[in-house]
Amino acid sequence: MASEKVVGLGLCVIDHVYVVDRLDVAEPRIRYTERLVLPGGMTGTAISQAAMLGCEAHLLSTLGDDEDGRFVRRSLERIGVKTERLLISPDSVTTVAVVLVARDGGERRFIVPDRRELERRAPPFDLTVIDSASVVLVDGHFPEQALRAAERAREVGGLVVGDFHRPSPAVRRLLPFVDFPVVPLEFAELFSTGGLPRAICEMAEQFGGTPVVTLGGEGGLYLDGGRVRRFAARPASVVDTTGAGDVFHGAFAAGLSRGWTLARSIELAARAAALCCTALGGAARLMTREESLVEPG
Repeated sequence: MASEKVVGLGLCVIDHVYVVDRLDVAEPRIRYTERLVLPGGMTGTAISQAAMLGCEAHLLSTLGDDEDGRFVRRSLERIGVKTERLLISPDSVTTVAVVLVARDGGERRFIVPDRRELERRAPPFDLTVIDSASVVLVDGHFPEQALRAAERAREVGGLVVGDFHRPSPAVRRLLPFVDFPVVPLEFAELFSTGGLPRAICEMAEQFGGTPVVTLGGEGGLYLDGGRVRRFAARPASVVDTTGAGDVFHGAFAAGLSRGWTLARSIELAARAAALCCTALGGAARLMTREESLVEPG
């Protein structure tokens, strides 16, 4: 029987989302019409989706010992995320990410701090939670610790899902230990100039694993049995696309943790990502376990 256990190691922040009249950084004043505060971050949002789908969902990340950190932790625990292995630091503050969303069209801008030093000096995470039943999700943050987690998963027989935006040197060191790199168009185009199918095949040839390339509203491509196949995006009344990719990763990992096939896990992820787009904020509309078990029409 599948364990439905997902362990996420990576970025967890507090999102301050503002709906603005328009995104024009040249303007001295940008007016907003709506504001929302909720937990965010690539892995924070992904692991929230896994928990909502009924997985035993563990988060390995850092938060400050401050009100923002306590808000994030309480919010995660309410939806079932296991936070016992979060590192709470009295020496740093919880990262705030400001997300500006254009009222018309949904174009976005992110205002984020430089976290590299914080991640370099973070104490080691407790990786004992990773076992043969685990699907481990890493997003490229805390790169040295992500590498340790991926190596441990490989050693004990777990699976690793990667969420990477760019093929940086740190990500390339991780890729040999990633079973399913799920990456956007930007990553694939930087990886290879030979087109998407060629990029997918080259990733598999160089690093192993089964690459998936997401294309937003156009669905995406994935490698299956040596062949590049396409998957469709699900229709949605789009309000905000923030977090859709993170939700895709969390639902995809959840599907794998259930023992589902690659194609079925991708279909679940596409449905969850579409639902995410129907509300303002990355973690505002997550798919429930009951919704996930309804066969798509």
